[in-house]
Amino acid sequence: MKRKISLSTTVTLVLLTMALTISLTMLLAMRHFNNQLQSVGARQQMYNYVHDVDQKVRACYPQLDETELRKGIAQGYIAALNKQDPYAAYYEPARYAAEQLRLSGKATNMGITLTLTADKKVVVSRVQPNSDAAKQGVKQGDVVTAVDDVSVDSQKWAELQTQLNTAKKMTITVQRGEETKSMSLTAPAENESYVVRSVQETVLGTVGYVRIYAFYENTPEQFRAAISALMEQGVTGLIFDLRGNAGGSTAAVQEMLGYVMPVGAYGTITDVNGTETKLSASVNNQLSVSTVTIVNSSTAGEAELFAGVLQDGGFTTVVGQTTAGKAKYQEFFTIEADYSAVKLTVGTYGLMRSGSWEGKGIIPTVEAKLPEEQAAISQLLTPEEDAQVKVALEQITDSGLPGTTPSVIDPSVTDPTGTDGSTAADPSGSTTTPTAGTSTTTKKP
Repeated sequence: MKRKISLSTTVTLVLLTMALTISLTMLLAMRHFNNQLQSVGARQQMYNYVHDVDQKVRACYPQLDETELRKGIAQGYIAALNKQDPYAAYYEPARYAAEQLRLSGKATNMGITLTLTADKKVVVSRVQPNSDAAKQGVKQGDVVTAVDDVSVDSQKWAELQTQLNTAKKMTITVQRGEETKSMSLTAPAENESYVVRSVQETVLGTVGYVRIYAFYENTPEQFRAAISALMEQGVTGLIFDLRGNAGGSTAAVQEMLGYVMPVGAYGTITDVNGTETKLSASVNNQLSVSTVTIVNSSTAGEAELFAGVLQDGGFTTVVGQTTAGKAKYQEFFTIEADYSAVKLTVGTYGLMRSGSWEGKGIIPTVEAKLPEEQAAISQLLTPEEDAQVKVALEQITDSGLPGTTPSVIDPSVTDPTGTDGSTAADPSGSTTTPTAGTSTTTKKP
């Protein structure tokens, strides 16, 4: 037998519900307000502390360099974040401008990278193709013996590198075999720059070799051109070399992964508030050839994401050494007062199957180290001389096409183009590197 609820009872229940809702809302609002008050109070204490220090300092030093003072305050503030954010950094205006230029894939320096050999020689390990150094004929392997007629001190070779990166004009003398040459180098004029080559390619037998030095804004364009060129030559496999690549642009690595991955989610980004966003490829570009990716302990950040995604999905064999273990990524925030900036961690990368590699690194499928005699001159090796490249070539020869079952791809992410994702595209990349030598390899289960 059903009982009827009187109108007065119904009204009472509605009023009770409203009262409870209002009470809970007020409770949460008061809690939020109290937290805000505590935060404001803590900030006020900090401002008072800084003001107190400022007064005492100015009493003794009334004439202060305000620019240096602001810089010191910002540096100290960021240094205090070390435990919470070890990747945080302060960039003064000139350094920030230079970093923005670097991440755009451009440079204003001489275009020379140096290395110190075991026998204490300062040697040119790389020459940027679009730089004045390349135009004047500087070559990889040149031994730098003098700068502006002053003999080079091998103990100060790092200072010489800084000089090459900042000077506007200099004359260098190099030893090339039995020949001695002097060349006058000039940096780009003010407000001018040249495009950095961050991707280089070559063919080793029937295999395409792609060296990716960094992930800049213009790296995806160079990567696509390199892959296309190699595939047009009919290569039977591809080697991606990420050794020494410390990462760079988040947008660049996502664009490049979208060029070699099938449709679907391949990774995640989790922001500082815990919100997770999936990274996915919207067009099916899965490579139709076997690939191997070479890494080492200096491979970090976006380079680890690139290698990890391909490995996690079964699309590549990773060769080399465990990577740096930097899965957190940062963004720059400009300080409007003087156009300096702070770089802060804003999220963490993750793989669909393996999750984050922060503090762990990407573990290679096949471990391979350079022999000691090669490690000392690693930047001077050609792909044909490099022992790790040799191991990579063996993996392409011994294995079939990886990634035929992309089990980590999230089926909830559909192809917006309407294609079924059953055909593979023929992308391409570019690089020049070392080869040969002996190496110990260990296959991971």
